[in-house]
Amino acid sequence: MFGLSALLGVAATGDPAKGNELFDEQCAQCHHAYTEEFKKGPSLKWLFIKEKLDSNGKPVSEAAVAEKIEKGGNGMPPFKGSFSDQDKADLLAFLKTL
Repeated sequence: MFGLSALLGVAATGDPAKGNELFDEQCAQCHHAYTEEFKKGPSLKWLFIKEKLDSNGKPVSEAAVAEKIEKGGNGMPPFKGSFSDQDKADLLAFLKTL
């Protein structure tokens, strides 16, 4: 039987510090993490506290955020195949700290 993490392609646990490094390398050029200002894309501060994603109106969840990272949309490029399962778990763990 597969768990949710296996179905999403995300490892079970992530390291927020490694996710922060990944964010700085891959996401910070378009998204703010510590202010609510819009850059090229929406701020990700308070992401997991929001009811819905700014970009598509879907309820915020690990699955919805992982899907947005994979598929992109609304000006965001898709990152499918760019991150390992552990990278995705680390990035999600970091985003939950914001």
